[in-house]
Amino acid sequence: MSNTTPLPTIDPTAYIRTFVPLAVGALLGWLVTTYTAVGSLIAWLDTALATLMPGVNLLELLQIAAVALVTAAYYWGARQLGRKWPAVERWLLGSAATPTYTLPPAR
Repeated sequence: MSNTTPLPTIDPTAYIRTFVPLAVGALLGWLVTTYTAVGSLIAWLDTALATLMPGVNLLELLQIAAVALVTAAYYWGARQLGRKWPAVERWLLGSAATPTYTLPPAR
């Protein structure tokens, strides 16, 4: 049995507006967890909890969570600024155009 549901056509803008915040968020998250008090706190927690959860690398889990949080905050902030100043959104997200998603005509 095959799936005959047509796949949506994705505007290339969607890729730009997805990967620009991911790249910036990953960089900022790495900087925050490496060079700030947040990084020191994460390292301390990892050491403190190592005896409670052997084999679990809490450091990596917390760094991943920090990167995700920073990425989400960056995207949200860029969208909020873009409501007032679209040029800022274009600069922060790589495009001010909202992506469109359309289904091809049914067969």
